[in-house]
Amino acid sequence: MSTAENSIEQVEEAQQNQSASPDVPTTSTPSFEWTNLQKIAFRIAFVYFFLLCIPTYSNFYKHLFGLKFSKITYHDFQSVVAFWPPQFILIESEEGVFGLFNYINLFLVFVVAVVGGVLWTFVDKKSKNYSKLYYWVRVLARYRLAYGMVGWGLKKAFPMQMVYPTIGMLNTPFVDMAEKKLYWSHVGVSSNYTVFLGFAEIIPGLLLLHRKTAVLGAALAAVVTFNICIANHAYDAGVAVPAAYFALIGTFIAWYDLPKIWNLLVNEQDIQPYRYYPTFPEKWQRNLRTGLKLFFNTLFVPVAAAMWAYGFFFGNNYNIPSTPGLTGTQGYYNVTEYRLNNKPLSYTPFDSLRWQDATLEAWSSLSYRTNRGAVVDRMIGYSPLRVKGDKTNTKLNQVNTQDSDRLGKQNKNRDLGVTRWEVGGMSGERRYFFYKADTVNHVLYLQNKNKNHATETQVLHYTRSTPDKIILNGTNEFKDSIYVVLERNPKKYPLVEGRKGVREF
Repeated sequence: MSTAENSIEQVEEAQQNQSASPDVPTTSTPSFEWTNLQKIAFRIAFVYFFLLCIPTYSNFYKHLFGLKFSKITYHDFQSVVAFWPPQFILIESEEGVFGLFNYINLFLVFVVAVVGGVLWTFVDKKSKNYSKLYYWVRVLARYRLAYGMVGWGLKKAFPMQMVYPTIGMLNTPFVDMAEKKLYWSHVGVSSNYTVFLGFAEIIPGLLLLHRKTAVLGAALAAVVTFNICIANHAYDAGVAVPAAYFALIGTFIAWYDLPKIWNLLVNEQDIQPYRYYPTFPEKWQRNLRTGLKLFFNTLFVPVAAAMWAYGFFFGNNYNIPSTPGLTGTQGYYNVTEYRLNNKPLSYTPFDSLRWQDATLEAWSSLSYRTNRGAVVDRMIGYSPLRVKGDKTNTKLNQVNTQDSDRLGKQNKNRDLGVTRWEVGGMSGERRYFFYKADTVNHVLYLQNKNKNHATETQVLHYTRSTPDKIILNGTNEFKDSIYVVLERNPKKYPLVEGRKGVREF
């Protein structure tokens, strides 16, 4: 920001000090004029950040006005605050919808802003300054960034984005995990760090809601989201461009006070605080302003937090199934005996049918390893990995996200819609099944959780001769008869054990 702009603000502050009262904030138009260069730069910046801060795609509004408040969930709050910059071009990549080349959309928005700024210059030649518009576009940017930061922070403060690794994941070689899956798993194994990351986003968001702390909040938000951007590029995590977009907005808000901060800290000059503030002469205007702030701040902070808390504590974690598994069966199991069509099969790592090991989770999930690959489910959390250049392959280039929320609203079992985290981004030989347990007749009805193999089902009877031994027999996905003996192995995982307790040196 230039010295001329600082002079404008000083004039405005002096005028406000002369006429403002505690109840009726006021201002008047200063006589100092912006330079032509400043006005052109502002017009371009105004159009650019206005377009970045409002939803520009129709599906956002269809979803917003189609919400049923009797069935609203934290997913709905997140969908409102998680809209992205305009997408003129979608370039498919292994990173998903927001791969490296999709930065071009930020540049295309800038081109639109330049054109809009030039047209604005021809139309509006009489305005001497744009302090009022500068104020209001910063307000728009502040609240857009604030609610976005709080929304994304809540999904970490209540650890549902980067969840604790499942037993099946802990028994999957690193080389078989997509980079994003590996990154999220290593963050999720430390719940305290995940919560810290959440508050690293929430706190800047809260600071942005107050004018006096907005610049600090914007600076913190820019630093945090730029770090997220770098991490997403390093691990192909899929939201690098939206993170960079948040960092841009934060930088724009903080830029207003950067010259003052520079002069204070670097040039060691005394700085007189000054602000432009709009006129609210009528009481109804002041009441409307206060009412809108209270309504939206309450809606997107405490109410949204309550919805996330309810989902986390009452079984609606969007990455973790909620159907309880068989009581006391969670763990890793060795397969000590396996029969196929009554024929015993000895262990070999090369057999495509014999189970090598098995895992049971706290929820109704059974996985086993065998020498038979599967088509990788490319959805990890909410971000689909894409198949570059193949737009006709709708099964792999998935545009839909997890559908657990939709199933829950339809009073259907949500678990087959939430399994995309458990199996997404995992290649290799481990196959995951959801099971419905008939505890009266001791029967498990299994369905493959991988949407690319959703037709694979099994029906297995189970018996437990001891707490650590499970015997399964029935028909597998190929309609063959199988008999499997599982014995629990109290396996320890260095990734987990290394984070327990205090290290002694």
